[in-house]
Parts: sequence; structure tokens; C-alpha cells
Amino acid sequence: MALIPTLIEIDNIDEKAIEDAKIETQAKHVIPYKDWGTKAKSLDVFEIPIEFCKYRLENGRIRTEILTYEKLQGKLISNEQSTQEIIHKFIGNSDKKKNSDLIKILKKDGQTDPAIITADGFLINGNRRKWALTELNKDVPDEKFKKLKVVILPGTGNAERPTVTDIALLENRLQVLVTGKSEYSKMNKALTYYSNVKAGIDLTELLKDDATFTDAGSKNFKKKVKEFENEYFKPLELMNDYLEINKVQGDYEKVANRWMSFEALGSDVMSKLNNEKFKVENNIKNDEIGTIKAAGLNLIKLKDSSAVAGDNRFLIRQIPKWISNVELKKDVLKIGLIEDDNDHIEDPDERDEEWQKQKSNEIISLVKKLQNISTRNKDQEDPLTRLSEALGKLHHEDLDMNQLKGMKIKDLERAFKFCNDIETKNDELKRFFYYLQKGDETNISNLLKKFNNS
Repeated sequence: MALIPTLIEIDNIDEKAIEDAKIETQAKHVIPYKDWGTKAKSLDVFEIPIEFCKYRLENGRIRTEILTYEKLQGKLISNEQSTQEIIHKFIGNSDKKKNSDLIKILKKDGQTDPAIITADGFLINGNRRKWALTELNKDVPDEKFKKLKVVILPGTGNAERPTVTDIALLENRLQVLVTGKSEYSKMNKALTYYSNVKAGIDLTELLKDDATFTDAGSKNFKKKVKEFENEYFKPLELMNDYLEINKVQGDYEKVANRWMSFEALGSDVMSKLNNEKFKVENNIKNDEIGTIKAAGLNLIKLKDSSAVAGDNRFLIRQIPKWISNVELKKDVLKIGLIEDDNDHIEDPDERDEEWQKQKSNEIISLVKKLQNISTRNKDQEDPLTRLSEALGKLHHEDLDMNQLKGMKIKDLERAFKFCNDIETKNDELKRFFYYLQKGDETNISNLLKKFNNS
């Protein structure tokens, strides 16, 4: 027997208040709700006082902050004013430049696109517009900034009242389908999808609505779903393991800047450890897998790896090479067996600081030993190591697109020049490797002559 879809809860008192307060604008707007987009079914646009619009706890843009706060401070009640104030602060801190730009746009041009709210006032989208108008009201108390233009989803008694899945699909469409890419960070996107799946929403149902995926009838769709799980859920599961091991379950803000390290551990290490051929070829025993994973988590935990690498991810990517050598694997396992034995320290930050003092040097020493033996074993790996290091630098968190948005205008010209120089050097190396591979002595000689004369 098919399960009956779970309808969202609607506060009838707030629903009635919005019904009484809404003001018609004569405008219409089409939203991607259910199949309304394909039917071009439009909704009336209303103006309502901004205080009637409430933030949702499920806002994907600040999923990390919400989950961390609830873990450390206790459950938030969405309808309470204190909760609304907390979410307001989170949104204000989520992307300060974009928020500042939005305030300027609203001040100059006013609100153009309507927000979407549930019948009792919870925002499905338009959170930043509510934030910006609220901030504008503090500095420019003008009547035009006291109302929000909205479309209202079907409410109590309506046959098309939203289910929990309807809301998840609508939020996904609003964030992904319009632009073809999500505004959420990868970590927030992972947390949002993971939470939806844990709530019983089928991942395939969410993804077949995503413009970046082929339609449900495609023979590649199942493969793409698996790729999504590997890209988003596997790093998140490793992150959850890390937080549990370090007794800070749910405190996602502690590791928000290490998402790409967990990605590397999942894609470069754990994927290989789940491959039977790799395990057989490299004599990896099943009872060693957990310790190797723990070694990766300990490398992620290092706050300062500068003595051995520019980035922790570079070290993580070396693990498959290290464990393929019997001699080196022993030291990787030693790294994995290094535990936090400071259970007597209750404060997690103090406990981590003590671990860094006691254990990081031990790990760095083992890594240096691994690197030295690797160098002795394969002198010819030096060029590959340098290239791997260069690639690791280019994938550094500081070069994340979200970070680059905040660069000063005066620095962009230099950044552009660096990129051109990197591209030129890359082209030279690619040509040289190509001629080496082909055994083209004439072109090799010409490139060497040019290089030696430069």
C-alpha cells in the first residue's frame, strides 16, 4: 500500500493573519511548484508586512550554521522571535558582499521578483530580500521597505497544499534550475540533500528535477545518482565520522573550511579501498581499511602541515601510493593508530589544541619518513611530485570561487597575469612531455635550446 505524502504543518492563526493583511498588486507570477511551470499556472502577487514573513530552519544556504547551533545550543523553534533573530544574523554573515549589493539594489530599484511563502508565512525563497529590507528599515525607515512582495502557496483545505517533498523539490528548483548551478556551498548542498533523504524524500526524485542531470528515462541516470552520492554524501559521511571520533558530533562549523579535504579522502583513498582489484594488487587487508581511513582523518586534523606539504590534501592524495608499498604502509597504519587520549579535557577546542601539541609532531615525523623513503625508492617521481604539488596548490581552499569573489579590484590584474604565466608554463611542459612520449628528438632539442637560452 502506497504511503500517503506528509503535508507540511500550517499554523492556522498565522494563515488567517496573512489572509487579512495581504494587499493585491494586480501582478501575476509563475513558480516551479508541482507541474505549474509546464502548465504556466500563475499566482497572484501580494504585498504583506515584512514581519509576517518568517525564515525557515531548513534554509539550505545556512544549513551548516543551523545544524551546528542546534547541536551546541539546543533545538530551535522556527516560530519563536529569538530563533528568527538568530537566523537573521546567520543570513547576514553568509555572504556579506552579496548582501551589501542587494541592499543597494533594493534601495535604488525596489523589489522586482516576488518571494514565495507558505500559507502561514515561512519563506521558501526571498530570505535575503527579507534580511535586506529589514536592514534597510533600520537606516531608511520608509514605507516602501516595510512590505515584501510575495506569492502564497496553497493553504489549509486546498487540494494542492504542499507536502514535505513538494517544498524540498521547489527549493531545489529555485536554487538549481533557474541558473543551472546552485548558490549553496557544496557542504551546504550536501547537508540539505542529506537531510531531505533522511526525512524520507527519495534522492532520485530530487535529482531528476535538476537541470544538470539527464531526465529520469536516461540510461545514465542511475550512474549520475551514484556519482552525486560519491561527490556529496561520501565526504559528508567522512566528515560525520571525523566529528564523532573527535566528540564534536554535529558541529559542522568546526570543519566547514575542510570540505575539500574530505572530498579528497573519499575520492582518492576510500574509493580505492572499496575496489577489490586495488586491494588484491596492493595486498590491502580488510581489517586495515579502518586504520587507513583513520590515518586520512588524522592528516585532515593537522592544523599546520607546512613542514611537509602546502596543503593537507596533498598528503591525503599520497596515501594510495604509500599503502601500495609494504614498507610504507606500516607507517601509514601508525598514523591511523594515533588517537586522542585527552578525554579528561571537556572543552573541544582545548582538547584539539592539546592533541596538536602532543600528536602533530609525531604525525609530521612519520610523513617525513614516508616522503624520504618514497624519494629514495623512486627518484624519477620528483617531477611528478612537483606537478602534484602545483595541482594541489591550484585546488587550495583559498582559490575556491567563493573566496575569490572577495578579491580587491587592484589585485585582479596581477592575478590574471599569474594565470597567464601558469598557462604558458603548462603549455611548454605539455609539449615537452608529448615529444618525450613520441621520441621526437628534433623538437625535444629545440625546446631544450629555447629553455636553456631563456
